[in-house]
Amino acid sequence: MTQTIAEIIPRFAHLSDWDDATLMDVIRHARRLKKMQFRKPVASGKMLGLIFFNPSLRTRISFETAAVHLGAGTSIIQPGQGVWSFETQTGVIMDGDCAEHLKEAVQVISRYVDVIGVRAFSAMQSLKEDLEDRLLQDIVRYATVPVINMESAREHPCQALADGLTMLEHLEEKTKNRKFVLSWAPHPKPLPMAVPNSALEIAARLGMNVTLACPPKMTLPDAMLENVRSHASKNGSQLSIEHDQKEAFRDADIIYGKSWAAPLAYNDPDAESKLRTETCSNWTITRDLMSITKNAAFMHCLPVRRNVVVSDDVLDGSDAIHVDQAENRLHVQKAVLMKLMGLSS
Repeated sequence: MTQTIAEIIPRFAHLSDWDDATLMDVIRHARRLKKMQFRKPVASGKMLGLIFFNPSLRTRISFETAAVHLGAGTSIIQPGQGVWSFETQTGVIMDGDCAEHLKEAVQVISRYVDVIGVRAFSAMQSLKEDLEDRLLQDIVRYATVPVINMESAREHPCQALADGLTMLEHLEEKTKNRKFVLSWAPHPKPLPMAVPNSALEIAARLGMNVTLACPPKMTLPDAMLENVRSHASKNGSQLSIEHDQKEAFRDADIIYGKSWAAPLAYNDPDAESKLRTETCSNWTITRDLMSITKNAAFMHCLPVRRNVVVSDDVLDGSDAIHVDQAENRLHVQKAVLMKLMGLSS
């Protein structure tokens, strides 16, 4: 069978693009780069095109800094801000505000740069489209250079690599059968499911026993959980779903706090909002909850709403490693770029 260009070009669009051994190689390479404080122009003359459909702090700065440390340049592309707005739907009559179609834009950008990064997370309109990661998949199909997922509707694989590096550091590489808990937490806005999905997957692929702690109606879609369950089984661990937050925290080694919208948000936003902000408002992660754990470290991808998602005394405590986690975005970004561009340290 003849392969398409998109199938031949290396990419990091999903965690599934790399097997467990490759993921571990990249994470361990990132750890070495961190220890070396690696800054060599191994990518001199290379160019990254970073497309941001959504706001960013850590992702944007870490990729820009990684590029500088490797000697590469960056071009930040924000559709509708300094460049034309992109039409993303196919087969439409473009008589509205969008002057350029994604198809031409990505093909042209591919002629100018060596790697394309894309941040395009969910608009919370169609669960089917989000689970298919349709926009990201279109970009991968149109691109003729490697594509990096900087957070999509379904996944945040670069964040997951940083999460994996952080846990390996904290647990001294002894992740096998340690207890990882992803705890839902309240939030005033409905957030996408990409980060929780990827956090669960990377923990399972590190051989950890994974617990999803959430109110019943906040349970992630079956398609996501089946993928996590499959990775856990393959690595000799298991996925558990717990709707009692206290029980979930018991004897945990890692607590990962994160908010996400209930799947209900796609067809009944008002009911989802009430559920998230009123019915389940008592799921804030507190010091009392952390005391139930096995001296667990606290993680969060950031940004975080203090005293809504998690209390000040947890975030400011000695067991909070969320800032280390954020720093590790820089080091894994370097490792990903070097792998996709075939560079060595």
